[in-house]
Amino acid sequence: MATTMTPLQPGTEAAAQAAAFAIFGSDIPPISPEDYGGSWRTTLHVIAEEWVGEGRFERHAARTATALNELFATQQRYGVGSPEALADGSALQPLIDQCCHFGITTADLIRHGAQFPES
Repeated sequence: MATTMTPLQPGTEAAAQAAAFAIFGSDIPPISPEDYGGSWRTTLHVIAEEWVGEGRFERHAARTATALNELFATQQRYGVGSPEALADGSALQPLIDQCCHFGITTADLIRHGAQFPES
């Protein structure tokens, strides 16, 4: 028997919890009971503040910059469309996606050492 998936309804607890896991993955910091009022919707900002306070945004930007530099080196060594470069690009995609969620910019990545090739 086939099951049908119903889309998450905006503003529900299920949607807020799904958003938290989509943005932060399984790396959600511990949340103290006084910060969690029983609602994922009111807790998302607490999670983001924890990430900033723990320096996770900075570490993520640095990790992504390193991965970008490795991709650029692979592209230079094997060619942009090579299987090796495509594999590195695929592995990099989740890091880039999190940068978009966190608002990490190209300037932030450059500040953390990313060396984008000149066009």
